[in-house]
Amino acid sequence: MVQIEKKFAWSFLGFLLAVIFGSIAVYTEFIRDTSPVISYEIVSSTRVLDVKEDVGDLSIIYNNEDIRKSKKVLSVLIVRVINNGKSPVLKTYYDDVDKMGLLVENGDIIRGEIVSASTEYLRKNAGISFSNPRNAEFTNVIIEPKDYYDAKFLILIPEDKALTVFPKGKIAGVKQITMFDRISNQNADSFWKRTTSGPILVQITRVPVYFFGFILLMGFIVVPIIIISEYFEKRKRRRIVRHFETFSDCKYKENNDKVYSYYIENGLNTLLKTKNAVVNQEKFDKFMNAYKKKGVNFEDLDDVDLDPSVQIAMRALPNEINRGLSPADILRILVNIGVVAKEDDTIIRNEEHVKSMVEFLDFAAIKEA
Repeated sequence: MVQIEKKFAWSFLGFLLAVIFGSIAVYTEFIRDTSPVISYEIVSSTRVLDVKEDVGDLSIIYNNEDIRKSKKVLSVLIVRVINNGKSPVLKTYYDDVDKMGLLVENGDIIRGEIVSASTEYLRKNAGISFSNPRNAEFTNVIIEPKDYYDAKFLILIPEDKALTVFPKGKIAGVKQITMFDRISNQNADSFWKRTTSGPILVQITRVPVYFFGFILLMGFIVVPIIIISEYFEKRKRRRIVRHFETFSDCKYKENNDKVYSYYIENGLNTLLKTKNAVVNQEKFDKFMNAYKKKGVNFEDLDDVDLDPSVQIAMRALPNEINRGLSPADILRILVNIGVVAKEDDTIIRNEEHVKSMVEFLDFAAIKEA
């Protein structure tokens, strides 16, 4: 049993490692995206000048226009430009026709500047230019993975409109420049808050549901692996049997048919224990004495299903002879595979069958080592 468990463990481990490393190779070669990923993150959006009350002769003038009378407000927008990908964005990646920048849908940009950056290079070289009051364009700079710079905009918008901005431009290797509203994300419930929310009865109900769900998921993963591993183990044993039949010139085929069948279904370890009990007459006599001391009658063997495909149950009974199998189990297996037989009230060895079984088991042990 120990040998079976060890061989299965190594077989399963080998299969599992092959799946893991194979998956890593496939992921690295064909799935993992190493392209740069440019994202705009809205760090803050605040109205800094929003007079909602009618205050007499108050006027707020910008560019010869009374902002209050025009029903406009002044907002400050800070946008972080960051490379969340695995590769840098080089200067040659930018499209000079469709430049990377920011579009304001319903307002005018009064001013824009770079206020911070992750590296000294970006602080010195990142910049903003304007082709019109609603179109800001960023300077073409190298952005390494995880590097960023923050752009601050002062924008004038109608007081009844929400500030809406869009990313623009084309960069080689970047499928799409994405916009991420960090403010909305911070206001949203966290994962753990959503997970632990709800009445106490709901929380109690989740425990068995999650537990049995996990067990079911593991069953879907582990059971197919066990079935596949067992399939390959049996195929290997069939190959060893065929090899032995060729090696022995089929002279043992008739004697060993049941041994082969039992070996393919149950493996080598149990058969090796039965071999130790019957390999010679002296050991067999000691084994039978131990069997008789257990007080088991020979008639008990008559009720046993001797189908060689049935795996004999293991019993952890300390015994110098069987080391894990009871004498009754070993005797049932020996009768099962035709190595011993009942004659009246006596169990006798079949010398020819013993010899053929021993030769096959020695051969199989070498092949499985």
